[in-house]
Amino acid sequence: MLFEKNKNALTLSSLGNRIAIIGCSSSGKSTLADRLSTELKIPVFHLDFYAHQHNSNWIRVSDADLIEQHKKILHNNAWIIEGNYSVCMDERLDLATTVIWIDPNVWGAAWRFTFRNFNKSNRVGKLPGAKTDFSWAMVKWILFNYPKNRSNYIIKIQNRPNLNVIHLQTLKQLDELQYLLFNMSNSNPYS
Repeated sequence: MLFEKNKNALTLSSLGNRIAIIGCSSSGKSTLADRLSTELKIPVFHLDFYAHQHNSNWIRVSDADLIEQHKKILHNNAWIIEGNYSVCMDERLDLATTVIWIDPNVWGAAWRFTFRNFNKSNRVGKLPGAKTDFSWAMVKWILFNYPKNRSNYIIKIQNRPNLNVIHLQTLKQLDELQYLLFNMSNSNPYS
């Protein structure tokens, strides 16, 4: 389902208790995940924390280590997992009750990435102890690699026809979703 077609039916309870949030870097995945975690009282897991060594400049752990940590997360009865990492995405999508795919224009995402890194904020999802967040390699990934991954995400989602999918293609749609979920849905189904 696309957001535009079913937005009137969206409530916090309609998301279920296993929510995967995927999408472009700097699109708002971490912020949305933390907000959902607070509202639903479901633990949030930022995959960047498991895919990179803490207190480093985003040095990647091995795929085997990430997969092992990801499997441990999936054993929880309820979770909000934020991040992509195709090496372990299939297992997550198989168990998810809802996938929220934040898929804005990559030029806007690259601008947001640059702005947030020069803003020196203590942003949600920041790797603990990271010496720096900005890298030209990440800008390049946002602009050139992420668009190539879109087709893989579409295939993964289409292979799961019963999966509840919210595909947000603009940041305005993300704002609308948050308004609907957090201002229109006042009851927490899991408390």
